[in-house]
Amino acid sequence: MIVAALRGLVAARASWWAPALVSALVSTMIGVCLVQAVGTDVSAPRIQEVLRREGLSSDYVSSVGTGIAMMIVPMAVIVLATVSSAAVGTLTLDLARWRLAGASGPLLAVLVMGQLCLVALAGGAVGAAITVTVGGRLAELLNQAILPQLAGLTVMPTPSALWGALLLPPATALAAGLLPAIRGARVPALRAVRRDEEFVGRVGLRRLAAAVTGLVALLAVAVPVYRRPPGAEDGAALSAGLGLAVLVLVVAAMGARVLVPVGVSVIAWILPGWGAVWALARDGAVARARVSGSTVVALACGAGILGAITGMARTSEAIARALGSQEEYNLVDTYIICGLVGLLSAVGGACVLALGAADRRREVALLRTAGMTPRQILGAAVAEAVMLAGAATLIGFVATALSTGLITRAAASGGLPVRFVVPVAELAVAAVVTFTVIALALTIPARRALRSPVRSSLAVE
Repeated sequence: MIVAALRGLVAARASWWAPALVSALVSTMIGVCLVQAVGTDVSAPRIQEVLRREGLSSDYVSSVGTGIAMMIVPMAVIVLATVSSAAVGTLTLDLARWRLAGASGPLLAVLVMGQLCLVALAGGAVGAAITVTVGGRLAELLNQAILPQLAGLTVMPTPSALWGALLLPPATALAAGLLPAIRGARVPALRAVRRDEEFVGRVGLRRLAAAVTGLVALLAVAVPVYRRPPGAEDGAALSAGLGLAVLVLVVAAMGARVLVPVGVSVIAWILPGWGAVWALARDGAVARARVSGSTVVALACGAGILGAITGMARTSEAIARALGSQEEYNLVDTYIICGLVGLLSAVGGACVLALGAADRRREVALLRTAGMTPRQILGAAVAEAVMLAGAATLIGFVATALSTGLITRAAASGGLPVRFVVPVAELAVAAVVTFTVIALALTIPARRALRSPVRSSLAVE
């Protein structure tokens, strides 16, 4: 039974490409960051000599790689959990058939978790190989972007960096994939012959309880921090603000199937729209958010981190200028961190939406049988992408407002000038990127389905 079940799940390898791709991307990012951090610390005399000549601390450059790695890890857990859940979701029918054949839930959970870790290890091996090949060069480019005086100084990959690139993705998959594996193993055997209510998106009490618990935890942390904010001068407020932004994303991931549909409904109410196509797009966006709201949260990670970091940096700069300082803030490392997190969230969201392409083909076929024209179907897909991207941007804005507001609160409690700067340009860029990813993921399967016979699209399992 064990061998047969393992062979059956391995045969469904088409769904495992997404966790492998995300793991390889995470491994490459972590590997390059570790190469940069280790290769520029006190053990690199030439780089340290340049830092001393410029009057900078010994960890001025290496701290950037360490900071990027620390930011990537929690985002990797959220994104990889989302992708793993979607990959396991594509195996629902196979898992139900094995339950019907007599396989136990714990056995299937172990098999699914083992495959996920092996896939993540394979992605880590690819990332480690990329780190060996180009990690040093990418670390040099990162150093040059942070401090142009470091141009031409080589950085060599170290064994510790390669081990980190190889082993971190499986460790992340172990943390992120445990819950999806358990959920997949608990699929009722009846699912093998029909779809139950939860599969089509019914919000249960457990989802509502998860959302309420997350919101209560967020309030329990945010209210005391706002009442007694940390000092604005020693950098503690920046760390606390960034922690609040990450907490918002974690809470959104916990209650994704409740909070994201609410966000989509709010966006649909705010935006002007009318007609049957808009109503269809609104209902489709809400239904998709109930089934895979974590996809929107994964895409919101980029907007949330970008808005939080740039908002806190620009607010701190505005406070410093109000005090008479003329120093220009160097946001190069900020944009590098946000760019990497945004790339990870975009790739993860695109993978999850691509895994649902078969469902999209069936939806388009049903709409065609109902008499909708190709133009109306594509228009509904674009409108749905607008609402989902708006919900992701709304989550990012909440993270930005809480983190930036903490800097303002810390300045007020310390007797400093009060400033609050919203990074409108950065949030707009994040919204455009999120919309582009969602629109492509929805319209490409729709266009393929429009070119396929209706019978074949309805027959897709």
